[in-house]
Amino acid sequence: MRLRTQLMEDTSNPNYKEHARKVKQFEEEYGEDWDGTMIDYDSDFIDLPKYVAKALGTGNLRAVLQWLGKGKVRERVNAKCKEAGNAGLLYLAAMNKHHDLMIYLLLNGADVNILESTGSSVLTAFCFYKTNPSQLVRLILSWGAELFEKGGRVTKERKLAFLRQEIAAKGNVEISNLVASELGGRRCEIVSAPKTRDDLVGKTCVAEDYIKESDQYKVQMEFTNEELLLGVGNLKRRDRTPQDPGYYVECKNNRLTRRDFKSNEECRAFIASLGAGVGELSKVDPDAEAKAEQAAADLLAELGLEDLEGPSSSAPKKNNQSASGKKMKRGGKKKGRK
Repeated sequence: MRLRTQLMEDTSNPNYKEHARKVKQFEEEYGEDWDGTMIDYDSDFIDLPKYVAKALGTGNLRAVLQWLGKGKVRERVNAKCKEAGNAGLLYLAAMNKHHDLMIYLLLNGADVNILESTGSSVLTAFCFYKTNPSQLVRLILSWGAELFEKGGRVTKERKLAFLRQEIAAKGNVEISNLVASELGGRRCEIVSAPKTRDDLVGKTCVAEDYIKESDQYKVQMEFTNEELLLGVGNLKRRDRTPQDPGYYVECKNNRLTRRDFKSNEECRAFIASLGAGVGELSKVDPDAEAKAEQAAADLLAELGLEDLEGPSSSAPKKNNQSASGKKMKRGGKKKGRK
């Protein structure tokens, strides 16, 4: 349809009328602003424009975030680029090591197991990258990423017998050990703890290394970074979700800002305060800070304390108006005209 639209611009084309008719019919069905929306032909994903994929490669996140903001973010986070083998936006963000962007996409409903043209998931693809840092793999593991090959989930036997060896052969021994264990790299909840640490029950941690001899995991507590050894029976998976992520990345003025919290309760309270429904994250008002500064300036003006504003204040002045709204007159006698 994009091609027909381009051809329609050429009025000298012998098929101009036919192209114009098709475009008009299409727009009547899908609307004039159809470009970039999800339209079901033989696929169920939004087409990621090539310029957005290129912007990711050059580190131009502003262009990426602008494109996301032009439509429904929750539909666009799973966009795929045909020119890049149907690689998803999450895959491209991972390839370019944009971790905060990955988190932002996942918070807004991106599929952590989105498949590319060969049927591999993001986790499968990046387990084999020679230069891939384990931080990226750990990030998506904590969000529930699984291994997929040829469109199907990898079986436990395949994971243990073949995949681990293949990943290790690529030089990624740390990553192969992570994916071979049941909870390696996963975010977990502590369901039971040593008698002296009852305070840990219900808290979350990230399972690091698995120690086969003792059947324990070295874990790092969320929010405190305390490191402990806990048995397999002490832990259960608690993948990050948009409602229970443990941290938050927001987009403001096409820039990403990460928020960290002191507890899961504080994090969930913050998300609830956004005023969105279950599974929905409201957009942060890009003018919120400016509005707050203006409100403060208005209050100072009402109190007649405008001069207390700092030199860096961006609030507009009130033309030296008093609290009553009248202009203040300077003292002294009026001089008559000559």
